[in-house]
Amino acid sequence: MDVNKYILFVKAAETGNLSKAAAQLSYSQTAASHMISSMEEELGIKLLYRGRNGVSLTEEGERIYPVAKELTEKEEIIRQLAGEENIQHGKIRIGVITSVAVRWMPQMIIEFRKKYPQVDVFLNDAINYEIMKDWFSKDVIDCAISAESNKKENEIPLVKDPYYVILPKDHPLCDCETITLPHLKGETFIIPSEGTSYSVGKMLRQAKGNLMEHSGFLSDQAAISMVCGGCGISILPKLVLDSYGSGGYVSKALDPEVYRIIYFIVPSGKTLRPTVRIFSAFAREWVKENAENVIIN
Repeated sequence: MDVNKYILFVKAAETGNLSKAAAQLSYSQTAASHMISSMEEELGIKLLYRGRNGVSLTEEGERIYPVAKELTEKEEIIRQLAGEENIQHGKIRIGVITSVAVRWMPQMIIEFRKKYPQVDVFLNDAINYEIMKDWFSKDVIDCAISAESNKKENEIPLVKDPYYVILPKDHPLCDCETITLPHLKGETFIIPSEGTSYSVGKMLRQAKGNLMEHSGFLSDQAAISMVCGGCGISILPKLVLDSYGSGGYVSKALDPEVYRIIYFIVPSGKTLRPTVRIFSAFAREWVKENAENVIIN
C-alpha cells in the first residue's frame, strides 16, 4: 500500500480540488490523477466524482475517508517523530538550468540556509533538461528547476518566461514596438545550442529566416555578444537576457507572445525525502514572492 496515495486522497477530499491538493503535495495534476485512479483500481471502487468545479466524495469514498484520514494522521506523527517537522540535518541536491542558477539560486539558497542552516545544499547547473534526465536516472539530483521535461516526472509549473527578439542597436527593427513573424523574414538568426527549443525552431521555419551556422556548442552569452557585434539577431527567454545584462542590444517583445514554462520537477514514482519536500514548498513560496509572471497555484 502506498500511503502517499491516501494522503493525496484525503487532501483532495478536504480541499475539494485535486489540482490544489496536488500542488500542496508537490505533484503535477497528471501525476495526482494517475495516483487516484491507481488507488481506485487497487480498491476496486470509485472514490471521487470529478467535475468542472472540483472533486467530491462518492458514497464509497465517504466510507473510506475517515479511515484514510486516521492513517494519514498517524503517518504525519511518524514523520514528526522522525524529525521532518524540525529538520536539523540532511541534504538536498538540486539541478537547475543555467539561467535559473544565475537569476534565482543565489538569493534562494541564502534564504533557505537561513531557515534550515544544517541542511547541506548541492547545486548542479545544466544547459538543458536532457542532462538533468541523466542526473535523475543516476541519482545525482533530488529535484530540478528547468524549462523542459519529458512529461514523465512530477512537474509543478512556476512561471511563464517570455521570449524576446534581440537586435543590434542600429538594426531597422529597433523602431518597431513589437516584432511579428513577417518582420523576421530574411533575417540572420543566431541561436545558442541550448536555446534551440521547439518554440524557437517553429518561429524560424515560419519566418523563413536564415540560421547562422556554427559547429559544436554556442553559449547564450556568446550568442548575445554576436548580436551586439552586428552578426545577426536572436530570440532568447527573458531569464536568459536578465542573466547577462542588457548592454549592447535592443530587446523587443514578440507579437503574439511566445514563452516557455519553468517547472519545479521531482522524479515520478519515488518517495521524497523530508528535505526534498521542505525545499519544494520553500522554492514555490520563494518564486511567488520574487519572480515575474508567476503561474503557480
